[in-house]
Amino acid sequence: MNNTIGSRRFLGIALIILGTLFVLNRVGIWTFDIFFAGWWTLFLIIPGIYYMTKQGIQVGNTILVGLGVFFLLDAQGWDLTRYVMPAALVLLGVVLIFKK
Repeated sequence: MNNTIGSRRFLGIALIILGTLFVLNRVGIWTFDIFFAGWWTLFLIIPGIYYMTKQGIQVGNTILVGLGVFFLLDAQGWDLTRYVMPAALVLLGVVLIFKK
């Protein structure tokens, strides 16, 4: 399959799903709100995942996705601040052990 055709199909399917969600919201069958708590974190997560697929997993895009997920979970009511320091220490230890 041509890459252009695959991209058009993916975009078409995404638009159909998005349109269906908006219609269901308008008629009151299902509540759909694109501006959920922490929606702005998608500006960190989506580019990070995009660059992971294009360039591979690197430190910069991993930090970008990690920060985005952290802020998203925080906006959703999860209190992760008490886990940040222990997780950072464990991560630093793993990096030091496996770094060549």
